[in-house]
Amino acid sequence: MAENLSVSVDKNVLNVIDMFRGETPRIKFINDSIKRGLGLFEAVWIFKREILDIGVTNKIIARVGRSSIKPLHKHSGFLTITQGSIEFYNKKLDKPVMVIEKRFISDISVGYDKLFKKSFYPFSPPLKLVFSGKTIYLFLRLPGEKKFRGDDKLFIGLIND
Repeated sequence: MAENLSVSVDKNVLNVIDMFRGETPRIKFINDSIKRGLGLFEAVWIFKREILDIGVTNKIIARVGRSSIKPLHKHSGFLTITQGSIEFYNKKLDKPVMVIEKRFISDISVGYDKLFKKSFYPFSPPLKLVFSGKTIYLFLRLPGEKKFRGDDKLFIGLIND
């Protein structure tokens, strides 16, 4: 039995959908994506080296002034998970700003550490990806969600898929 469901989608999300759907009708692409687990996230991220470059004063400001909406980050945009990679896009969604091939990911963990402290974002620990000698701290939210999370089980499942 089919159910009718109405969903509102952010304009930026529609731009990403249109970029990936090719000739597939938009609604079919959305339905197929939902069946696959979606794999499209809004994301904020920061590299380990960028945290190391932040001065002591800015770290204190980050701890005290951190909004309850977004964790400490330097980059924001969207990401999608393909069969073999994670593709990061800026807010303009022009082209990928970074592609991480899954085969180069050497470690995936969730949690605070000596570098990314709980005071930077107490609502959820970061997802930490280590790939090709680089470390990235990542927070995600599905379109329509309010809070960013590092411990997103859907995302981790899609990466390990």
